Amino acid sequence: MEKYLIILALQLLLIGCGKKIYRIERNDVSINVRHEDKRYKNTISLSDNKKRELSFTEPNSGRSLLLENAARDETSGEMIGVRELEAVIVTAKSENISERNGIILLGFIITVPSTILDNKWQLEILPVLSIGLDTLHFSSVAITGIEFKKAQNKGYLKYEKYLRRIIPDEADFYEFYTDLPNLVLFLERNLPESRILEGINNDKLTSEFGISEREIVDHYVRNWLIERNEKRKREKDLYFNKYVRNPIIRGCRLDSVIKGINGDFAYHYTQEIVASKESSKLHLNLHGTIRDQSGFTVRLKPSDTLQYNVSSMISFIDTTKRYKQKIVYRRVSSNINASIDFKPGKYNIDPSLSSNLRQLTMIKDTIRNILNSVDLILDSLIITAAASPEGFYTSNKILSSRRAGSIKQYLIDILDTDKDVSYTIKNGLLVPDRNDSIVKGGNLYIVSRSIPEEWSELSRLIQRDENIVEKEKLIDCMEIKNPDERETAMKMYRKDYKYIREHLYPALRRVHFTFHLHKRGMIKDTIHTKEIDTLYQRGVAYLRERRYQEALKILSRYEDFNTAIAHMSLGHDFSAEKILSGCNETAIKVYLQAILAARRDEEEKAVQYFLKSKRMDISMAYRGSLDPEISYLINKYNLNEDLFK
Repeated sequence: MEKYLIILALQLLLIGCGKKIYRIERNDVSINVRHEDKRYKNTISLSDNKKRELSFTEPNSGRSLLLENAARDETSGEMIGVRELEAVIVTAKSENISERNGIILLGFIITVPSTILDNKWQLEILPVLSIGLDTLHFSSVAITGIEFKKAQNKGYLKYEKYLRRIIPDEADFYEFYTDLPNLVLFLERNLPESRILEGINNDKLTSEFGISEREIVDHYVRNWLIERNEKRKREKDLYFNKYVRNPIIRGCRLDSVIKGINGDFAYHYTQEIVASKESSKLHLNLHGTIRDQSGFTVRLKPSDTLQYNVSSMISFIDTTKRYKQKIVYRRVSSNINASIDFKPGKYNIDPSLSSNLRQLTMIKDTIRNILNSVDLILDSLIITAAASPEGFYTSNKILSSRRAGSIKQYLIDILDTDKDVSYTIKNGLLVPDRNDSIVKGGNLYIVSRSIPEEWSELSRLIQRDENIVEKEKLIDCMEIKNPDERETAMKMYRKDYKYIREHLYPALRRVHFTFHLHKRGMIKDTIHTKEIDTLYQRGVAYLRERRYQEALKILSRYEDFNTAIAHMSLGHDFSAEKILSGCNETAIKVYLQAILAARRDEEEKAVQYFLKSKRMDISMAYRGSLDPEISYLINKYNLNEDLFK
């Protein structure tokens, strides 16, 4: 009987607690949040803390009424019920804060009324910041009642006790899951040579009765224990939820355990956030959750919204467009290299050899694109063919010249028969090297040139190649004037020469194409124009988006007013001051110099700069309240007193 009475008492206690927490939800209670700025912490007392009761008889009905906390209206004489408020805190919902070095420091005070604090409850407060369309959740603040904490710890102890009943995976199988004493005794008597308990299995080992050691072990395994342990592991989460109805909140900013309720609870919360292009306006709410010992949860109404207006140096950005001078040349040239292979001693083109077809197609497409260009006219094409040094110089000279001519003729033949293009190409007209003839009547001038042996390129390749052993000696060979003797000297270093012939010589057999063009409709050789400096505009865009490091990489080469703003935003005060000193004298420049002087603790100079900026532009006086460096000086020396006279 006594047992049932105890259970009944506990149930009644829980019902009472449940009713209390339910009233919190029904009364729509919320947490108060306010800015830290002391200017807004004015407390106004609205009561004398005296409780009064007044008996009153209604004139018409004669009913006697008891009014609690009533007052008589002095004009009408009517009795009015009064609900006393202990205190009202008048707070501003918007505050101006500053961004410095790409960081915004938020500060606010969380106040929890004592009506939602209880020893048997836990209150979790989650600050949520809105940045544009995104939200950022700060670390929670938890206020935990002492009785709630005891119940929470008790639940964890029960769960830990349950976990201790689970045999860990690394436990010895034979020790925990077998009847080990009898297993050892049986093996000693019937299979003494077995080493299975040492972890060494022998499937061929059997007793005199034909029973294998694995069968012996299986006989002594307690399968019911294995099944029970696996079940306990499967049900870990189930028992955690059973015993731990209120898990510990991880990552809390504060978890304060309260023993008694002695009024409201206040917590000063500070948080740094990285500035972004969306962080000019920030909105903060508090979301609260109350939990009791049984796990019953009530969500509180979100707090009022605090707004932060974030000031930064980017409001001073100079938006004037910057232009750069551009020189447009009438004549232009374009170069491409192609590796066209020839059979040894041959000069006729074989498109099927090596990668010739792909290289020739690339050249043909390049010529077609240039000739079809709306802006460019092709004047001439110069083909320069080079050969490798193997063989005699006189033979290579003739061979390279013929190869250049062969490529020229090949292109003329292909382009002449291409019906898809709308231009006419007459047979190649050879012109002197220095003759810069203009195409007349749609003619395309193709010039073929040759380099008998490409020694300069070979020297460069030898110097760069790490596989060549006698590199310095081979370079010395390049000083020999006669090219045939030069190659003969190289042959003395057999291994290196073999490597050079196989790997470096093929790279020398290349063809170089130079396209000489001019701008269509352009008569003068050069034109000077102005165009918007898009690189600078990109740097300013990064600055406006608060991507200060990226902005500075671009703007540092200009060293202008916007460069100084980028330096100030990153805290590079010395660099900013140096650049500002060379900028034009404006109210904004002087105001920024005041900020820099204040950062260096040069108050007198900072005040002088600020007053000067006010004389130049009165709006600087109002801007001063937004920047902490200047706001401090304004309050300390009453610098804006003249605004209120």
